[in-house]
Amino acid sequence: MKNIFSPDSLLIKALTLLCDLMFLNLLFLICSVPIFTIGASTTALYAVLFKRLRGKDLKIGKTYFAEFKANFKQATLFWIPYFLIIAFLAADIYISHNILPEEYRFMQYPVSIALFVLLWATVLVFPQMALFKSPTRQIIKNSAILGLVNFPIIGMVFVIHIFIFLLADLSAKAEMIVISILLFFGIAGLAWFFCIFYRRIFMKVLEKDAPEEKESAETEGLLDGEKDPEDDLPII
Repeated sequence: MKNIFSPDSLLIKALTLLCDLMFLNLLFLICSVPIFTIGASTTALYAVLFKRLRGKDLKIGKTYFAEFKANFKQATLFWIPYFLIIAFLAADIYISHNILPEEYRFMQYPVSIALFVLLWATVLVFPQMALFKSPTRQIIKNSAILGLVNFPIIGMVFVIHIFIFLLADLSAKAEMIVISILLFFGIAGLAWFFCIFYRRIFMKVLEKDAPEEKESAETEGLLDGEKDPEDDLPII
């Protein structure tokens, strides 16, 4: 019984992770309120979670705001035009589906495909920004290629998001439950789950680029969330 409450027990580790995710979720929501800061807040969220996955002993709040500040310029310069494009495409789909006469609803399909491709190609942008000091153009290119090469993983990310949306759409009660969970810890929880797979994607690229470092990549600190001027994901 005593072992259950020891610091190394599965129960305590799970509760500690839950508390960290709750705190991270709160920080993310607060820092995302201005909307134009969502890029920086998302990058900071991933940066902290990558460190957390490595088992690093860190102060969540201090680390989050340090990463938010460090990545603010690059993440924001990408996020603002990215958000505007997505908003434009989403508005076009809404108008085509809900406002235009039924005979013109076919116009939503090419726009929907364009939106899907854009989202798919940029799934790994913010995780890359959290880990590597690469130019934005290179990050976008790598994200698109890695998204295609790692179709099952990125597909899983999309399926989970679609499932959550459909679940929330079942009823008003289901919608409230889903929103409550997301606001409580769900956003950070999903990001933590996805980070497990994103990290494997990046490790494969780094190991392929430097096969002699295969065994030492983990021990020497690659993908530990600590950016170094020489840490860069190679052009794929």
